[in-house]
Amino acid sequence: MRSYRSCLAALMLAAAAACATAPQPALPFADRLAAAEAAGNPYEVDAALTALLADPKLKTEERAEALYQRGSLRRLAGDDRRGAVADLEAILALAPEHQRAGQAEIELDLARSDLEALEPRLSYMLTLPQWFDVSWTLGERDTPARRYQKAGISPDETQTQKLKDAGFVCGPDGAGGPVQGAGDARDWLDGLTWCNPLPETVEAEAGPQDTGT
Repeated sequence: MRSYRSCLAALMLAAAAACATAPQPALPFADRLAAAEAAGNPYEVDAALTALLADPKLKTEERAEALYQRGSLRRLAGDDRRGAVADLEAILALAPEHQRAGQAEIELDLARSDLEALEPRLSYMLTLPQWFDVSWTLGERDTPARRYQKAGISPDETQTQKLKDAGFVCGPDGAGGPVQGAGDARDWLDGLTWCNPLPETVEAEAGPQDTGT
């Protein structure tokens, strides 16, 4: 009798363990997409959509939808015109009959027009703030942020917000020193620091004049 009870207990424990370790059902794609789109500021949403697109189990129509959403974001608030062109081209190549295909074609034309206007400006003699705006809108991140940090020039209020949203500018506890640069104090920079110190070597590529406006 004792042996029977022991066997029964072992079976019950095994069943309980199996239930405890059973994988949770995956969230529907619509819920995952909605969560990504609610991730925060445009750069956080971009990162969330990128993480979603990294899932190899996405169906073709799901991947196309995520590509469209990220491409549309990058064309406007996401500040990444190169990425927008790549995403919108990708959805049209992947799923030309997708319900978003028509709108993707329209937005692709607009994103390409932006590129045609912006890319040549990188070869102009620009001040650092001007060069930052062009480079950032094209989708560059690390290099524009590092150039501001290295130059010791204060970004304007709009640029500061973008740098904060993208994770380059922190509160008072950043390890990279104050964002406030030379010249008059800017109210919007009070208490702000660069999140990380400059790397030992900053890219020696062609860039802007390190001057203000």
